[in-house]
Amino acid sequence: MLRHRATTLITLSLACLPGCAAHAPAPPPVAAAPPHCIVPTATARSFSVNTPVALIVANPRGKAILQRDVPDLLTNRSYQMFCDMSLTQLATLSNGQLTTAKLNQVQSDLAQLDPP
Repeated sequence: MLRHRATTLITLSLACLPGCAAHAPAPPPVAAAPPHCIVPTATARSFSVNTPVALIVANPRGKAILQRDVPDLLTNRSYQMFCDMSLTQLATLSNGQLTTAKLNQVQSDLAQLDPP
């Protein structure tokens, strides 16, 4: 008899749970995670292959150089993971995609930029 009452109580509790959820207040909305690379507030005196990519991209002319010299860099789906790294650092992780010749080309083009 006691076992029957306990089973009935559990069954009724489980049957009421979906209805309780309908009346429960909605959870607060979850804020979107901020992007990993936030536009830097500091500016570089000059740009080089040792400057973080996000800092170069913050300058429109620097961004244009990267888009021209390393076309797939800014559209790479992993950009948010490496945007705070320099091209020199990325070269060691690029499996040969960022060659010394490519880095020298970027360095030469960045050297032509006037200090911001």
